[in-house]
Amino acid sequence: MKDLIQKLNNLEEKKIEPNRVKKILNETDLGKLSYKEYTEGKDMSIYNRIKISDSPLQVYIMTWPPQFLLPIHQHRNFWGYVIPLEGIVAETIYGYAPRKKKVFLHPTKTYKPGEIIYEPYNVIHKLQNTSPLEPTISLHIYYPPYYNYKGTMIFDAQNRKMAVLSEKAEMLSWDLPPDNYESVLENAYDVEKLW
Repeated sequence: MKDLIQKLNNLEEKKIEPNRVKKILNETDLGKLSYKEYTEGKDMSIYNRIKISDSPLQVYIMTWPPQFLLPIHQHRNFWGYVIPLEGIVAETIYGYAPRKKKVFLHPTKTYKPGEIIYEPYNVIHKLQNTSPLEPTISLHIYYPPYYNYKGTMIFDAQNRKMAVLSEKAEMLSWDLPPDNYESVLENAYDVEKLW
């Protein structure tokens, strides 16, 4: 892991863009990253974000308890990569057509340790640990390293709700104080599967 972090930190002098980061990831044996020192002593039955670096990229390890998921969300002002280290990460990508009031659901894909999930600007997706028993551990690399959630949309497809987060939001969640949302819309759209 330390070798990968050093290579990512060396990008500081160069223009940082997705292909440069992907090249480093492709040159690394991601299935054999040594990460236990970062998770030692952490309670794996709860969600954790363990910061490794915040310059020039934000790098952290996330621990996901069984069946934990983040809400469907938009990457409004950042892009990144997720690499499962232990367990499986499932990703579902969504499309949003505001004029038609529709959210389109793509088939879910699963990723094993060492595989790479690319998260481009403006992607709308959901990540989750689908295991009912085992935690998942993943590595996250994002750029820019400092971003805020102001204007970011989150979706609740089951209840057809959508919210736009305010500058006070520090995480993606439906359980934030009311002033963490610019707006919350009920019955905001219909969901349509694309398969």
